[in-house]
Amino acid sequence: MRASNTHEHTAPQPTVSVIMANYNGAAHLADAIRSAQSQSLRDLEIIVSDDASADDSTAVVTGLMAEDPRIRLVRSCRRGGPAAARNRALALAQGEWIAVMDSDDLMHPDRLTTLVEMARRDNADMVADNLVEFDTSGSKPPHPLLSGRWAQEPFWVEICRYIQVNHLYGRGPALGYLKPLFRKTILTGPTAYYDETLRIAEDYNLVLRLLYSGRRMRVYPLPLYFYRKHSTSISHRLNERALEALKATDVRFLGKISRENQPVAEAVKRRMRSVETALAFEKLLNALKSRNWPAAMGIALTKPRAAALLRLPLGVRLRGLAPSRVARITVPHPLVLTTSRLSHENQRGTRPTTDLS
Repeated sequence: MRASNTHEHTAPQPTVSVIMANYNGAAHLADAIRSAQSQSLRDLEIIVSDDASADDSTAVVTGLMAEDPRIRLVRSCRRGGPAAARNRALALAQGEWIAVMDSDDLMHPDRLTTLVEMARRDNADMVADNLVEFDTSGSKPPHPLLSGRWAQEPFWVEICRYIQVNHLYGRGPALGYLKPLFRKTILTGPTAYYDETLRIAEDYNLVLRLLYSGRRMRVYPLPLYFYRKHSTSISHRLNERALEALKATDVRFLGKISRENQPVAEAVKRRMRSVETALAFEKLLNALKSRNWPAAMGIALTKPRAAALLRLPLGVRLRGLAPSRVARITVPHPLVLTTSRLSHENQRGTRPTTDLS
């Protein structure tokens, strides 16, 4: 797909390129862009990649572009999904670091400054912070993805553990949800782009390939990224087509590495079984909805693990990935956070060595 860049970029290389895929996100897009604009790290560019939106998204972006030359817009005339949209932005990004952000989310004003400083200090190739989910309606209090031992101090991400905690309907905190910063120089060769066959878990897949190539990822569990949950959120909606693509991607990856690294291959096989269970569960739900009782019975008998998922709460089933049990935190507004812990981390002179692998 040939995309048109509607804003020529002439500034010198920025420290960070914020890439933001968008599809019909006009309702929250301005807030997301302003959140990036308000970063204490001023040396950045914001690339919004619009995936053939039918709403006022492009008008929102062009209006903000007139006020801030750091904002850029790339548009596609045909919808290709979030991975394709991010790839269009990646092709234009000039920053030393690439920050992935969704077009309806928010960031703490010191997020990029903090993560870039810590990445440089610890010589990490990828870094991420804690993700705080908040409900636009205010019906549920915000809560973090990482809690308990996962939130105590920074840790390096080991590839087999990364695969394990990203099982569908798994127990651990799904680290694939995190929104990482990538050192631009590591996005080369087969790890240069997102897999455009995927409509879900595209971030997980890219990080997996980078970890396998020997890149190092470090997580600093500070609550600096705010994931907006609203009625039109699509990030975690599963369907048979998306799950089939996810399985096919794992099969391709497994075919490339099975003879080279048995521990990783076994970890991928176990995750594939979780994808197969999720796929059977979706088929079971569709059979029940259509009142196809023989088909539903057949799936339940041959795939008992899929049938067992019917016992999960409805909210977890709709989300598609069972989150870990997380502690709720009180956040009056997503950007009103205590900075005491953040300041403490920035002032630490030693490198934490905790590894949760």
